[in-house]
Amino acid sequence: MRTHRDDDGVIGDDRDVARVIDLLQTGTSIVLVGPLGSGKSHFLRQVIHRLSATEDEPVVLRSIGPHAAVPHGALTASRDERAARLRDGQPEETERPIVIIDDAQELDPASVAAVVRAVYSGHATALFALTVSREGSTRPVDGNPDAAQMATDLWLRGLAERIDLASLTPRDADLLLDLFAAPELDAMTRASIVALADGSRMLLRELAAEAGHALRHGRDPIDAMRDSPPNGRLSDALAAHGAQLTSVERSTLATLGRVPGISRADAARFLPTAALDSLVNARLVHDDATPAHRLTANAALAHEVERRMGADAVVPLLDGAIRRMFAPSSEWWCPSLAVLAAQSWLQERSLGPDYESVPPAVRHRASLEAARRANDQGEPAQAVAHASLGLRDDDDALLLLEHAFARAAQGGTIDVDALIERLSGVVVDAATLLRCVRVVGLAGPTNVDDLEAAVDRVAALECPDARGSAELAMMRADLLGARMDWTSAVAIAEAVFAQQSNSTSLRVRAAALAGLGHACLGAVNKAQTWFLRAHRTAGERGGITPITTVDRLRIACNEIVAGAVAGTDLGPVLARLGGEVDAAARQGDAESAATAGLVLSCAYAVTADPERAARELDAAVRRARPPAASDLVPLAQIAVAHSLALFDHAEEARQLLDRMDHAAFDGLPTLEHARMVAETYVFTALGQPTEALDAARSAATASETAPALQARDLFQMVALGAGDDALPRMRRMAATSDVPATQRLSAAAEALSALDDPEPDLVAAMRRATTWGDNGTTRGIGIAHDAPAPNGGQRGAASATPDVELTRREREIALLVAEGLGNREIAERLYLSVRTVESHVYQARAKLGAASRVELGRTVAPRRGTSQKTHTVRGL
Repeated sequence: MRTHRDDDGVIGDDRDVARVIDLLQTGTSIVLVGPLGSGKSHFLRQVIHRLSATEDEPVVLRSIGPHAAVPHGALTASRDERAARLRDGQPEETERPIVIIDDAQELDPASVAAVVRAVYSGHATALFALTVSREGSTRPVDGNPDAAQMATDLWLRGLAERIDLASLTPRDADLLLDLFAAPELDAMTRASIVALADGSRMLLRELAAEAGHALRHGRDPIDAMRDSPPNGRLSDALAAHGAQLTSVERSTLATLGRVPGISRADAARFLPTAALDSLVNARLVHDDATPAHRLTANAALAHEVERRMGADAVVPLLDGAIRRMFAPSSEWWCPSLAVLAAQSWLQERSLGPDYESVPPAVRHRASLEAARRANDQGEPAQAVAHASLGLRDDDDALLLLEHAFARAAQGGTIDVDALIERLSGVVVDAATLLRCVRVVGLAGPTNVDDLEAAVDRVAALECPDARGSAELAMMRADLLGARMDWTSAVAIAEAVFAQQSNSTSLRVRAAALAGLGHACLGAVNKAQTWFLRAHRTAGERGGITPITTVDRLRIACNEIVAGAVAGTDLGPVLARLGGEVDAAARQGDAESAATAGLVLSCAYAVTADPERAARELDAAVRRARPPAASDLVPLAQIAVAHSLALFDHAEEARQLLDRMDHAAFDGLPTLEHARMVAETYVFTALGQPTEALDAARSAATASETAPALQARDLFQMVALGAGDDALPRMRRMAATSDVPATQRLSAAAEALSALDDPEPDLVAAMRRATTWGDNGTTRGIGIAHDAPAPNGGQRGAASATPDVELTRREREIALLVAEGLGNREIAERLYLSVRTVESHVYQARAKLGAASRVELGRTVAPRRGTSQKTHTVRGL
């Protein structure tokens, strides 16, 4: 089987340069077919280059502007004498040239006919490269259909072989990104590049370049790609890609770019359904697959299409739709259009009717939609502006709630008592109850007691919606988990799940929390059962609230934490995580992007890849403006600090813990416990055993109600010399527990206590005891594992049997990685820049399929005998 990248630098199983040359040299003509951006021209250049180095130097014909309208223009323009003989139909008797034509559909038909005649008569072998419509497109390709048909007829009559260049596969996209993209790009940005590229290699290259440029200049790469400068390389590439669409498809795409997340039913009220279907089928518009079918356009392409078409192509459609929605007789309400209208009122520009001409009740509703959207996207200043505009005429309680939400997010003070009093006079729904709890939480301390008091106060509000009490019960379960009272948290979560009338989203969250709780309590089989229930329930579509990408990412986060705590197989969740990251990239909203990045940082942290974990964390924190995603930040920060400390980055781990907002976990025992565990690792690595032991003891005290967590805390005490008390407790725990991590930690503690001399490297001992092999693959983010050995021990590392050869420099750097050196140390030793080292590391990993630095080192390190490939999963 071919490797994905051959010796000519061509990536993709469907483009074998050697095979094409062999066919041409043995007299078989070829019709090479691919859409714009498929890499067709690059492939041809490699074929031409290889042929030119042999005795079969080809005749190369290209469409050259004015010559396309002149009979035999392409053949006449060629300086190759063989082209002239083909034109005149007088080839030499022994002559059989190889003719390569790029974009044959754009050549003058007479030139194509002359080459076809030569093929029919056996006087030439030809490779016709044809650009065809992109998959899902209804627009015909520019050019001469007669020329294209003549080339196609060769294949239909059996005189040529046809090769279709497939759309960009995920694996090929990853390999191309390793070539084109800056190694510093985070995985969420890489996923966004692939999503925005829409299968085009040309677009992928330009998007990667734009992302790298933005990163170097301190901008968010994702924002930069979606709003590229006019007339630049990316802008022109996007314009060429958009030109493959019909005018109706372009205007529809540009319009959808203005209303991200609009439901399909709402969009179909003012946009042609055929164009909507075509764009969704072509994956230029993402359908979130929920019952509402919320649509999100490819933001980069939609922006460029609107820029090229002009605002006049979009504004009339939106203006007319908003006016229809605001009409007195209308019963239609579209939140996305309402937000657009409210934004136009603030900006005093014409889009729909002006503010004063809209009935007060309607404009209040539109301002409320806009304020909610701004708060959800982490834009409190905009939320204040929308809420203030809506409050001009009436002291609306829900607008006051959004105004308070925004002020609290900005750090301002709000009168919680007055807010609750005002809301008590109106009937609220379940969503409003939850927002009220979040506002009260933002306005005051984050300790568990105050948060529980906030839930109790909000519960007194009048809410006829039964979902309201269920949501509050689930919030209490979350708080009990934060209090480390997992037994009570699990009981409530299981009760919420059992209530079939609750929404699908709520039941899934309840099942995932129950799974995490059981893992912490040491009930591994129950934990796995509840996670399985979460996934089965997530497939339902009859629930009131749909399952979103964020819901699925949060389930994955719970599973990752549970697996790391219990030492169970993380393979399945890591395999799913890549798909959820892709979905978040296509969905494009701020909350999905931030949540995906934070979950990725946890995933890399527990799979022994601290550098990538830190990179994902940095990028995600910058994007974690939405309050709904910010609650994951402290968990991700602590997980990354764990990993950094264990893998020779103790100072970076200490700095990360010092930078954390301590108010984010003060009074939240679960997070406080995780911080103490991280401090144990950090103090140990920094040579402060007394402080490390104090932190370990505090952690062990805090985890009394969570046996699976306490097993690791007790092991740390044994490693730090306090085994007299901890070791007997570990023995009793191991005797009654079936948790894999507990068994491994107990065995490691026994081994340490049996040493005649103290362990010289305590960090290494902790690392060995708290890392173990697991299986699974994650396509797109590079997390992969193999199954643990049957006895539960860690398998050996991979033997160096790569399918492709590393360059001398790549192998040299990979061997230094195997020795445990970091990028900066390697750069200093080899007199290279850190960026150059990072690039070589990524190239080597891509060639060998190594999912992390750990696996790269194991793959190239010389070993005796054979063994199976493994990665490590670190217990949190």
